[in-house]
Amino acid sequence: MNLRTKKTLTALLKGAIVLGACALYSHARGGHLATTPLFLGFIALNLAIAGYTWWWYGDSPKAVEVRAKAEAGKAAAKHSH
Repeated sequence: MNLRTKKTLTALLKGAIVLGACALYSHARGGHLATTPLFLGFIALNLAIAGYTWWWYGDSPKAVEVRAKAEAGKAAAKHSH
C-alpha cells in the first residue's frame, strides 16, 4: 500500500473513531443515535480532512510545491535552535 493511501485511510479511521466515541458518549448520557446537523457537520469535516490528506500526498505540482515549502520551513526551524 502506498503512503498516500495509507495516510488517507488513517485519517478516515481516526475520524470514524472520534465520531463513534462521540455517538456512544451521547447515547450513554441518555441521548439517541440520530443524524443531527452537528453529526453531519463532523462527517463533512472528516471527509474534508481525508480529501486534503489525499491531495497533500498526491503528485500534483501544487501539492509537491506546498509540501516542499513545509519541509523547508521545518528544516529551517530545526537548524535555528
